[in-house]
Amino acid sequence: MILLNFFLFLFLKVIGAETEHKTVHLWRAQGDFNDTVLNKFYERASQGEDIWIRENGTIDFLLYNEEQDQIAAYLKEHGLNQTVLIHDVRGKLDEALVKTFPTKRNAVTGDSFTWTAYPSLHEINEYLIKMAATYPTHCKISTIGKTAHFKPIHMLKITNGASNNKAILVDSGTHGREWTSVISTLYFIDSIVPKFYQQPAYVTTKDWYIIPVLNPDGYDYSLTTDRLWRKNRRRLSGMCYGIDLNRNFAYGWAKEESTQNVCSSNYCGPVPFSEEETKAFKRVVDGKHFIGYLSIHSAGTKVLYPRGADHDDHHKHLFMTKEIALAMRKIGGLQFLNRDIEKMGKIRYGMAIDWMFFVKQVQHSYILETRGHNGLDYIPPEQILPAAKEVTAGLMKFAEKFR
Repeated sequence: MILLNFFLFLFLKVIGAETEHKTVHLWRAQGDFNDTVLNKFYERASQGEDIWIRENGTIDFLLYNEEQDQIAAYLKEHGLNQTVLIHDVRGKLDEALVKTFPTKRNAVTGDSFTWTAYPSLHEINEYLIKMAATYPTHCKISTIGKTAHFKPIHMLKITNGASNNKAILVDSGTHGREWTSVISTLYFIDSIVPKFYQQPAYVTTKDWYIIPVLNPDGYDYSLTTDRLWRKNRRRLSGMCYGIDLNRNFAYGWAKEESTQNVCSSNYCGPVPFSEEETKAFKRVVDGKHFIGYLSIHSAGTKVLYPRGADHDDHHKHLFMTKEIALAMRKIGGLQFLNRDIEKMGKIRYGMAIDWMFFVKQVQHSYILETRGHNGLDYIPPEQILPAAKEVTAGLMKFAEKFR
């Protein structure tokens, strides 16, 4: 318990407030962390999403520069090994930003993207509007809501118009800093829309509902101001901003004590579906029966299904996620793991995937995590396209296997 309290006190600092951008490092600790400690760690962590539990019993976490000496001494005292994975995470991400997003022209070419840089929110919106205008027979755009800062939340519907099509919902950009999730979804759109009727029947006989940027305010703020920003940008009390959209869904909402901290990076909001973004999502789902939900996140090289969903349908979820993971692996040879989200150490509440599965009964609800670097959305420009191709391969495989 002393060890647990120490970690909670020192490791789990709030970065949800509008404060100066402190130097942050990524560390790895390895030692005697039993399941009870890990569960309590997550339940009480005020910065839960910035802790990653690996299959080999290690914990990766972010910490501030001024904490290093004290934490290193304490880890050594208790026989826990530590390794510094990334010095100055913000600095590294900023370096990547300079390489991948120096000017607008690097992200856009003609009517599409270069796939070597991350587009601005404006460029994304222009692209979606243009796709719908260019291919009106099978691609339609709608604005499903607006953010607290009045940015539109766009959704594309891609369909052959048949009344008996099965519907699949795809989203990305739930967290502002997950740029690779967004560009991967855009690549999927770019892959199927221009030559839609030349696609396999398992693609054209589905109704695809795609929300490329669920969190426009957060995405824009991460691109322009704070690379590590994950929440939306609604003004809260004092100097705190934002709600974690993936803690704002009405299944297990606020069961984690940490998510109730208004300045936490994973603050769940005052009530379920309090945010314009999650309200918009709910309206879409309430108005249509979906057979599949695929949420793209970055990064982690995993395909995950809902916690506890394996009790009765283990074989079904294991088979489908394995097929998706293998398809993604074939692109670049990276190993994508497929697991129950809980068994991967991602114990979370108020998540979209759980609400879709347990409340809306969408039996095939999965998270696809892109490639990255130690759990961070940090890849060089030349890996953006392979990452996008991996996600596209995963989405195509899901459509193929679910007929």
